[in-house]
Amino acid sequence: MSSSPVVDRIRIIPRPDDFLDRTVGNSGEVFFDKQSNTLRLYSGNLAGGYSVLTDKNINEHLISTGVGVVEYTVTVGVDPDGVESGSKYFIDGIYKPELNLVTGFTYIFNQNDQTNEYFPNPAGSTANIHPINFSADDINGELGSGTLYTTNVIYKLDNDPVTKSKYVANFTRATQRSIQITITSTTPAPLYYYCNSHTGMGNTITTADPGSGSSSSDTAASISVSDSAPISPTNGAIWYNSTNGILYVYVADSDSNQWVQPTIPFQSITSILDLGISDGTNGQILTTDGAGAFTFQDPAAEGDSIGNFTFASSVIDTDDSSGIVITPSTTVNSDLTVENDLTVRNTAYANNFVSTSNGSPTIDSASTITLSSQDGTIINGGPFRLPSYNNTQRDALSATNGDMIYNTQDNKIQAYINGTWRRLDDSGIV
Repeated sequence: MSSSPVVDRIRIIPRPDDFLDRTVGNSGEVFFDKQSNTLRLYSGNLAGGYSVLTDKNINEHLISTGVGVVEYTVTVGVDPDGVESGSKYFIDGIYKPELNLVTGFTYIFNQNDQTNEYFPNPAGSTANIHPINFSADDINGELGSGTLYTTNVIYKLDNDPVTKSKYVANFTRATQRSIQITITSTTPAPLYYYCNSHTGMGNTITTADPGSGSSSSDTAASISVSDSAPISPTNGAIWYNSTNGILYVYVADSDSNQWVQPTIPFQSITSILDLGISDGTNGQILTTDGAGAFTFQDPAAEGDSIGNFTFASSVIDTDDSSGIVITPSTTVNSDLTVENDLTVRNTAYANNFVSTSNGSPTIDSASTITLSSQDGTIINGGPFRLPSYNNTQRDALSATNGDMIYNTQDNKIQAYINGTWRRLDDSGIV
């Protein structure tokens, strides 16, 4: 008998994963894994043994290393802006985004969340499943006019690979649900992700080579330079507006989806130099040209002209003798000397102080008002009215010779003459 027998064939009884994963096995034992379609070799020390690598399970081995793997959490909800009706996919919390996938990476779409099984029904009530599929020719796949795309796609229920039909049929029985797709150089572009049961839930998938900075679709580039906003951007996309020169970042969260301008970190302003304005010299003033440019200039000196104004000694004059208008209220804290026209409220008369305001203008003083003129004081346009007092009020005055009042008790004009109030009537001074 030969020590190395030659046999026609060996049949190893197939075992399921749940059996093979929990056993240690004796050293040298071999089993056939009927779910992964490969052999399991045991050393007697490692639970689950070692899987023989084949072209059928290489993706599984790569995924277990975590290298080149991206996992998305899939949930189901409604359009936060209320524009679209019905159930929609959220990928990592973003409302049905256009996805940009990189060649050479494997992407896992995790559907463990209960919204995938029930929404819009409450969790645990009537099932309304939303299994994800891929299509290369229609955004609604088989529910539209397209077909199912399955190349490098693996459906899993409770971590075991299953067919697409079993994934759908047993969706509610499993607690672990996922679909994975590996992007290669032959993956068609664009792809679409869609719901097996409902239309309008998904969006476009575009692909890019690692480090290219762009995708196979111009509108899906992660960095865009254009005069208009990119179509269907994803969270974190950058757009440089070539019209106004402003950089924007696309922010998509649970509250809103919008382009925002990056803000400059707060900087404490302690000097005009912090604003990017060059400093002047001591005593200069800051001016602007009205177009955003700032410069420092020396203040006006005697003899200088600013516009139509000329400063000479203590005189402010205009080059063309035009009037000087002071808009706000003006307070004179010392003597006011009028050498020519003084206009009050619009109208001027030569050598006159004129008030054209409505009502009864009043010249008031805390002490004495003196009217002085070389040829006398003339009252025009109305009577000269004396102040009215009764005897008690009159006697309370600090009178000076020459003062005159109208006495309301005897209805006579009285004058203070030589230290005594005297009455003036038809017969003269009494």
